[in-house]
Amino acid sequence: MFGVENLGVTVILRSFINLFKQSKRVLLLSLVLLNLPIAPIAIAQEKLQDFDYWASLCSSLVKSRKYKEAIEACNQAITLNTNEPIAWLERGDAMVGLAMYTEAVVSYDRFIKLQPNSSGALAKRCGALNELERYEDAITSCELALRIDLNWDDASPAMVWYIQGAILKRAGKMAEALESLGLAIRSNPNYSLALTERCDIFVSLERAADALQDCDRAIKVNANWGKATPAIAWKTKGKVQNQLQRFDEALFAYDKAVAIEPTNAQAWAEQGMILWRLGRYAEALASQEWALKAKDKYSLALANSCAALNQLRQYKEALAACNSALQEGDQQWDYLGPAWAWDQRANALNGLGKYEEALASANRAIALQPKQASFWGNRAATLWALGRFDLALSSTNQAIALNQNSSSAWFNHGRILASLGRTEEALTAYDKAIQGDANIGSQIFLADIWTNKAALLWRLNRFRESIAASQQAIGINPKSDTAWFNLGLALMSIERNVEAVTAYSRAIAIDVKNADYWTGRGLALLALNSNADALVAFEQALKLNPSQTQATLNKAIAIERLKPKPAKP
Repeated sequence: MFGVENLGVTVILRSFINLFKQSKRVLLLSLVLLNLPIAPIAIAQEKLQDFDYWASLCSSLVKSRKYKEAIEACNQAITLNTNEPIAWLERGDAMVGLAMYTEAVVSYDRFIKLQPNSSGALAKRCGALNELERYEDAITSCELALRIDLNWDDASPAMVWYIQGAILKRAGKMAEALESLGLAIRSNPNYSLALTERCDIFVSLERAADALQDCDRAIKVNANWGKATPAIAWKTKGKVQNQLQRFDEALFAYDKAVAIEPTNAQAWAEQGMILWRLGRYAEALASQEWALKAKDKYSLALANSCAALNQLRQYKEALAACNSALQEGDQQWDYLGPAWAWDQRANALNGLGKYEEALASANRAIALQPKQASFWGNRAATLWALGRFDLALSSTNQAIALNQNSSSAWFNHGRILASLGRTEEALTAYDKAIQGDANIGSQIFLADIWTNKAALLWRLNRFRESIAASQQAIGINPKSDTAWFNLGLALMSIERNVEAVTAYSRAIAIDVKNADYWTGRGLALLALNSNADALVAFEQALKLNPSQTQATLNKAIAIERLKPKPAKP
């Protein structure tokens, strides 16, 4: 047999030499023919039975993050040799890459059974158990890895300390978590993920300076992120800056986070709430919409959208968003949980005039989070709308007891007291509201407090004080039509009618469809004996609201004044 094969080769070579003499073109063709693979099926069959080939392919595919293909290769290797540990380890890594943590634990368990003194495998098992929220088992695995302290491979003690720190943080054991993360960072000073986790703990402990230092270091080092990206550090830095009330810097950090990771729904949602706090409600809503594009059933983003829509007075849409958050959402919330959605749902129902339903929703929010001052304040507003003033006062008192710096609580308290005719107490409450947390972030609400104080002072015939309060409101928010209207009323009351006309005109420029503003302008013009202009204003008011009594009465006066006077005899 061998002789025949040798003879065949000799004949081929002789033919090849003859062809070479004839033509170089034929030479190229012959080379191609000679390089064709011989018996490809036999080679494939050989590889199918080669454990080393499949194990090597498995490892290579894991490193390339082609996890699905890696699992197939690992399975083939394991089929050929179930007692060779490396394929089980690589299979576990591939399963982790696909977030198949239960299967990963099974693979790591098999590896550890075959090779029990592997800290690296125990560390990886710890990580998979952590993802499965089997925290006690995870800690046991991590501790064993540290105790053995052998054969770490591509894992490390720093990784184990990090996982332990993350688990302890989740359990609310912040001191122990800080200790573990400190050990991780000491073991690997360039561990960005551990630095970021510690930064987040410092935020929760209100140690902003320490938090900022860790987040900045994580971003600068930019290494050892695991499955995460630097977006997590930028997002956490945004939380720090928000805590420090550096809102522009916070928004910049969140912009960085979503630029790196546009599908980070939590970053979009948190950015949106800063914009909401700043009174930039349309932008806040846009951020929540991006969060929902990344995660369409994200309960927190739906509830935040509801809050933004409430401020934009789109109450029907707000109610739909809150209902979706509670009924169809993924139940992923922040520290307030679903209570936030119930609270904002109550606000939406208030806006729609459905006060009994609003009260039920507000009560649900408080049942879930009884120590949240803003919930009690919002409940008070609902009770006030229902005319249940004593209960409303009780709610604002509870809100103030929980947070004496709450401007909204003091503001609602003042409105209720004013409704009860307790005007001096109401003014004191408004002053407390002006001194409170409305000075932080957006001051639009602060302008609203001054506007309400101005209205109350006008009712008390304290016109000059009312003018000063309206001017304060306008200084903060020149786009407040109500503040300009109140200013016009107070100016007219002390016969500064030219200035009053200007104030009413400014209110009309902001809301041209408000009949009361046109009526006020007409009255000021009538006082100046500008009867023709006054008549135009009254007619416009009546077009907008035919039932405007003052416009009807004073239109007649303007018409009478414009009649030609009879000549004297």
